[in-house]
Amino acid sequence: MKEIVILLVTFLGICKGFAQSPDGSIVPDSLKIAAKKSVIDSLPIIEKASVKLFPNPAKNKAELEVHGFEAGIIKLQIVDVNGKLVRDDQRLLVNGNENMVIMFALQPGIYFIVVKQKDRLVKKKMIVQ
Repeated sequence: MKEIVILLVTFLGICKGFAQSPDGSIVPDSLKIAAKKSVIDSLPIIEKASVKLFPNPAKNKAELEVHGFEAGIIKLQIVDVNGKLVRDDQRLLVNGNENMVIMFALQPGIYFIVVKQKDRLVKKKMIVQ
């Protein structure tokens, strides 16, 4: 019985969605709402910030591939597993999607690379051999 009721409700929803509207168009209501919303929302789409780290494990240098940040200054930190700040740098991103090389002389162990910019923060685990 539940399946019949669900099927009936679904069918009625589909029929209502494709019913002709008072303005004469045959566009489903759900598509009209989406179209209106995209016209009203003129905010730019914000790309999610991401960082790729390689090689991992590293010895004395690593490369970061940074995506989704704005052009400008980013804060680059290296933190050990105990939460101690080992390195604190600032780097300039020309277009927000770049590759950068980090040189370091760290004891073997586990560290975290933290990249911050305004409201964006990405953390990556790095193993040093």
